[in-house]
Parts: sequence; C-alpha cells; structure tokens
Amino acid sequence: MNQEKQFQWPERFRVIAWKGVGVEVTKAWGGLLAKDKGMRLVVAPEVNSVNRFKWVGLRLFHITAGGTTETSQMIEADRKYSARDTGPFPVRAVWAQSRSHSGYFVRADSPIKTLYDIKPGTRFADMSHFVANVRIVEAFLAWAKVNPKDLVWVRGDSYKENVDSVLEGRADVCFGIPTSPAVFEAEKHPIGIRWIDMNSAEDPEGAARFRVIDPLVDFGPMFNGVPSSIGRWGTVGTSLYVTHRDTDTGLVYGIAKWMHDNYPRIKQSHSWGTWMNLETLLDELGRTFIPVHPGLEQFLKETGKWDKTLETHSRVNAALIDRYHEAFQDCKDIADDKEVVIDPENPEWTKMWEDYKKELGIPQIVMTPKDARA
Repeated sequence: MNQEKQFQWPERFRVIAWKGVGVEVTKAWGGLLAKDKGMRLVVAPEVNSVNRFKWVGLRLFHITAGGTTETSQMIEADRKYSARDTGPFPVRAVWAQSRSHSGYFVRADSPIKTLYDIKPGTRFADMSHFVANVRIVEAFLAWAKVNPKDLVWVRGDSYKENVDSVLEGRADVCFGIPTSPAVFEAEKHPIGIRWIDMNSAEDPEGAARFRVIDPLVDFGPMFNGVPSSIGRWGTVGTSLYVTHRDTDTGLVYGIAKWMHDNYPRIKQSHSWGTWMNLETLLDELGRTFIPVHPGLEQFLKETGKWDKTLETHSRVNAALIDRYHEAFQDCKDIADDKEVVIDPENPEWTKMWEDYKKELGIPQIVMTPKDARA
C-alpha cells in the first residue's frame, strides 16, 4: 500500500497500440483508469510492431501489447528488428492484455480440407511484409510437409488484400485472425470461409515439426471471433502489456493494482477485458520468456502470489533478455568498427549478427511448455 501512496500518477499516460482493436481495448480500460487517476490518456495507433517496440524502448510511450512471436523477434533482433534503433531492449511484463488465437482459412468451396491437402503449386497469400507472420507461416508449412519454394505466393499490400485474394479465387490459403475486421467481412461473403484444423492432439508429430521452427506457440480450439472459427483448432496464446525495465516502479505497481481491483469494470468495458485478470496473468507468467517488472513483482508479493518458482523463472528470463540487449549493442559497435552498414536489408550485417549470437552461445527465445512447469 505504501508504494501507491507515495506514487504520483503522470499527467499523461501514453500507450502505443495496434491500430483497430488494440486502440479500442486500450481506450476502453484506459479511459476508466485515466478518469479514476486524473490523467489524460494518449493512445497512438500503429500498424507496425517494429515501431511500437522501438518507441517503448526509447521510452516515448509507457506500455504496448507484446504478443509472443513479435516480442521474441524484437528480443532476438530478427529480420526488420535488426536496425540500429529497433533491436532488443530490456522489456518487462506489466499485466495481461488478452488471449488470442489465429489460424489458416480457405474459401468454403475449396478442395483443401486438411493441412496435408496443401501441395506444391498451392497458392498461398504472401504476408511476408508482416514480420511477426513470417515464422508462423514457415512453421505451418513444416507441419504440412511442404517446401515454401514449391508454393505460388500471391502478394497483397495489406492484410485485407491478403484475405480478399482467397475470396476472389486468386489464392487458396491465407493466415487469419478470427477477430479481425477483414475476416469478419470475409465471413459475410456468399461462399464463406472454412478453417484448416491444427489439432496437435490428433497430430503430435506434425505439431512437433511446427515447434521446431516456432517454439512459442500452443494449439487449441479457437474461442472468439467469426462463427466459422469457433471450435476449430488454431494457435492460441496470451498477449501481455509490456514496458521498459526502467519505467517507474510506482506506475507499474499502480497499473497492476488498479487492473486487479477494477477487473469487473474492465470486463464490462470490452470483450477482451475478460482476460485482463490475475488468473490469466499468472498462467502466462509461469511460461513466458518476458520477465516481471519490479512494480508488478511488488504487487504480486502483496497479494501473496509471488513465489520462489515465479521469482526464479523471471530472473532467468531477465538475464537472457539483458544478455541479448548487451550483445546487440556490442555487435553494432563491432559492425561500426568494420564499417558494416547496420541495416536489415544488408546481408553482411544480418549474417554478422546471427554469427555473433552463435559465437556467444545465446539460446533461442522459447516458451516454457505447460507440462514442464514446476
């Protein structure tokens, strides 16, 4: 309690959110928090996750949402995250944002019924311009035992164009987020869409091939979004609100306490509010690679939820993320000394960074499987 009494809420609470539903959900609960604490809520929309993390890393915003894939890519400085100012920073967990799911769909009249109906020559919506989507597509194709080079890639300049390419018959398969506006529109199409099950219980060997490429994903029945997705198996996971390690401890403590105390109001403010509770948070903290912020740690201690297992898990996570952060800084210095241009489009630079990680023996970012928890 002393932590909250000594803390002064900022005049402006700044959040950088995914344009669309990310902004909607933040304004829903954030508006309540701002009114209660006498702050002005500033929610900036952004469709590029590279920018969202960069601006939180530069401490221009207090928090953003961190999905598992995109957060791991930021920490590992993977692909577009390997620019001079977009690499890893000491990220920390604040609270649970949502549980989400995704999958792959075809047009309802498509002959493709299962993953194994995807063959060389299948037309796949190309979403390589979305950084977070690249690895999950590669993993999906590994499950299906298809070489990406054997597919026909149909380019789209936006997610809506990717979705529309299936409806218009230009592509056969597309990655889909069941809660997205584009997929809701696709659901209204006269022919409709159908989801390809990713049932890890029925096909554990296929799921294992997926996890070799993307070890951050769990599978399960989808539970929210367009009616055609409900009950079909896809990827499922929890997104956390994250911040910089050096964000004021009092602010993070205050957010955590307020979120817990006001969960009934948050739940009513938006459908995603259902997952913004202590139960969802603790479930994810036990398996995520994102360390707990000291402010959240203080709150969990006061509520009796901070135990030795959680503390150890968070400390190990922090050491690894800080190691990535320091290594990336060192590698940039080496590149500058050698006059190597630090640019994600420069193969010499990206190879240097990948080789440096291997030289240091820094392990890949992974999630702790549920059955491996202490």
